[in-house]
Amino acid sequence: MPRDGVLPLRSSFFPEKVPQLLPNLIIYEMVSENFIRFRLAGTAVRERMGFDPTGKNYLDFVADERKAKASQSFFSVVEQPCGMRVVSNHGMSSGRRMFLEVFMLPLENDMSPNPIVLCQSNEIKPDTDDYIGDNARLENVTVMRRDFMDIGAGISSFQD
Repeated sequence: MPRDGVLPLRSSFFPEKVPQLLPNLIIYEMVSENFIRFRLAGTAVRERMGFDPTGKNYLDFVADERKAKASQSFFSVVEQPCGMRVVSNHGMSSGRRMFLEVFMLPLENDMSPNPIVLCQSNEIKPDTDDYIGDNARLENVTVMRRDFMDIGAGISSFQD
């Protein structure tokens, strides 16, 4: 993707040109430290969550005691442009737990004032053939591991 500085421009990213990524793709708009808007959520993401989160606040799905840290982690990849890999445990209303591996990259938003973060979110499925998904709603997220990647500007010093 074209870029002037460290980050690619939002206007140069066309999700439809990478169809293999679309089902697990999330685009977040960093509106404020209290509001991280789902701008786009792929079909696999919507199925895992049990609803379409587009337009909703990501932080509404984070346990109250983790909201500030979750927000800081998102903003850390914007403030110190870097990639972030997270392995997280998602609790569903059915009692089911899902482990997700998430890779996040910031984009330079040349289309509006709010920063943009791309997120590729893939479920780490159990080693069983009888895995059955459910339509339960996402209730909480617990971070198991977080790693930052240097994309040309260093890495964030954020820690959970």
